[in-house]
Amino acid sequence: MIPAIVALDRLREGNARFAANIRSQDSLATPTRRLELTAGQRPFAIIPGCSDSRVPTEIVFDQGLGDLFVIRVAGTIVASSQVGSVEFAASR
Repeated sequence: MIPAIVALDRLREGNARFAANIRSQDSLATPTRRLELTAGQRPFAIIPGCSDSRVPTEIVFDQGLGDLFVIRVAGTIVASSQVGSVEFAASR
């Protein structure tokens, strides 16, 4: 686990890259990264996000596979069913 301020900085930096139309090499889904993730996941942030296909959270924050635990729901509301997903993600 990393401190919240470090996670927020990573998200802000990734969003700045996205806004500047720059893609980080670290966010690419390489065979090595996919293999690493077969052993488990350790996302640095949990993000309740919108199901809207125009706003893919990983791309908007320029993050790669396994970096974020995104809970997508229409309308970006947080209902009790999503709270369980956040609890699951936090226990990883």
